[in-house]
Amino acid sequence: MKESLGRYITRISKYINYYINKRANNFNLNIKQVHILKTLYTNEGINQEELTDMFKSDKVTISKLLNGLVKEGYVEKKKNENDKRVKNLYVTKKGENIKKEINDILKSTTKILASDFTEKENVVIRELLDRMLENIYEEVNSE
Repeated sequence: MKESLGRYITRISKYINYYINKRANNFNLNIKQVHILKTLYTNEGINQEELTDMFKSDKVTISKLLNGLVKEGYVEKKKNENDKRVKNLYVTKKGENIKKEINDILKSTTKILASDFTEKENVVIRELLDRMLENIYEEVNSE
């Protein structure tokens, strides 16, 4: 009997997590913190609530991950000028200094996953994965 599609995706995800965590550990980071940093590189100044929504996660989890990034000196929280209850998130100089390495970790993951794909296969798999993502996104957001 063939494995379900979900099982394949879970197995691939497990190995991706292991690969990225192993490399991110050099910076005292984990995969979730890598993805938060990557998000902050392109969304400078967003607040914790916005980040929580983007990651479809809970406030406690995001708070713990951010506290680790702050403790390591990669991210800083600054009070919002218009609403003192809100803290905006900014990548520090130390965080900017590892931007290339973070991007390299993520790029190498993609390169490994598709290392023996033809260009056509690469296009097809991305189209199929986009459709799968769209399908689950619509289902989750219709609830």
